[in-house]
Amino acid sequence: MKDNLVFLTESELDRPLYRIFSFQRLEEIFQENKLTLVKPRLWEDPFENFILNSIGYLPDGREFQIGFRDNFYGQCWSLTKESDAMWRIYSPKKNGVKVKTTIRKLFTPLFQAGGKHTKNNGIMYNLSSFVGKVKYANTKTLTTMLKDEKRMSDRIFDQSGWGQASTFFFKRVAFQHEKEVRLIYNSQHDNQFDTFKFEIVPNDIFDEIVFDPRMNLSDYQEMRSKLLSWGYQNKIIQSGLYKIKTFTISLRSL
Repeated sequence: MKDNLVFLTESELDRPLYRIFSFQRLEEIFQENKLTLVKPRLWEDPFENFILNSIGYLPDGREFQIGFRDNFYGQCWSLTKESDAMWRIYSPKKNGVKVKTTIRKLFTPLFQAGGKHTKNNGIMYNLSSFVGKVKYANTKTLTTMLKDEKRMSDRIFDQSGWGQASTFFFKRVAFQHEKEVRLIYNSQHDNQFDTFKFEIVPNDIFDEIVFDPRMNLSDYQEMRSKLLSWGYQNKIIQSGLYKIKTFTISLRSL
């Protein structure tokens, strides 16, 4: 598995990860027992996948485009436990739920879905499944990367699949607050659909489910009951981000 980590060490695999879903999307996950990855061109930031979307030039001056760029699917998670911005961006209707897992728990089923190849030493590997931390840089630094012939050639022509996958782990510094960890899957030309789904067991993957702090109590209770009816057995709470405590102050005698 270590060969499928991008800008990530094995010692970080048990770090907590978080992602906010709409409750409707969470229901779909429980009904199907699957997580859905989408093609990066569907992500909102138009700068995504800027490396593989670029026009290339061969040493003889011939122009080319990277044909396998649409073979990839991805999903974004965060190392940030909670923030006001996360709820407002990813739960605009105040009906979101934040799921907690770890990098290892999340990646293991995708790694298994990528194929069962074994090296001579018995270690499993695949050329399709990758997980890693996003690197953030300013636009000038990112575009300068495209002029580094050795660096670009090493990534685009890498036979292990790591190089191509790594191109999805660069983002502009304006998004640094997201502290993203990404799943990337190379479909190996089976790319006729905009989504790729892989099997999971929600009770094994999701350690905790937290409801939007702005959700009214009756909606929270109703949705919590649905979660329990689907067989979820782990922690369920509503975020207390906006709950105001009563504070006391002490004054000296005048």
